[in-house]
Amino acid sequence: MRPQLTYAEYQDLGYSDVTTEDFAKLERQAQRAISALTGYYYDDHEITEDKSARRVDSYKAAICEQVDYISATGNDSSYANGDDFKVISIGRLSMTPQTHVSDKLVNGVCYEAYSLLAHAGLLYRGRGSEGHVASYS
Repeated sequence: MRPQLTYAEYQDLGYSDVTTEDFAKLERQAQRAISALTGYYYDDHEITEDKSARRVDSYKAAICEQVDYISATGNDSSYANGDDFKVISIGRLSMTPQTHVSDKLVNGVCYEAYSLLAHAGLLYRGRGSEGHVASYS
């Protein structure tokens, strides 16, 4: 998977929480999550030839958001914090932590990234009319 976001683009989009040294690793992890969620849209379509600048910017901003999320939390996957729980009850003892890692993720990415992708139409799962063949008898 070739990187879809450079450190310069990360900064141009207004992000600055990650250092140059950490960026390459975090970008790969973030792009992997974002690409999986979008159905690998930019594996099938060349990002540099996309006529929708809004879609490209949203995709790259979603990667930036995911990079910052991974950097801030240290969680690069939904299972990274194995002891995260919503509620545990043993007899009359019940414990509920104040924050949950899983509450901050939607399909494995942070809310901010998910929202950017949704508004750009990159989460659409339907089929275009050219892929539909009606079979009437």
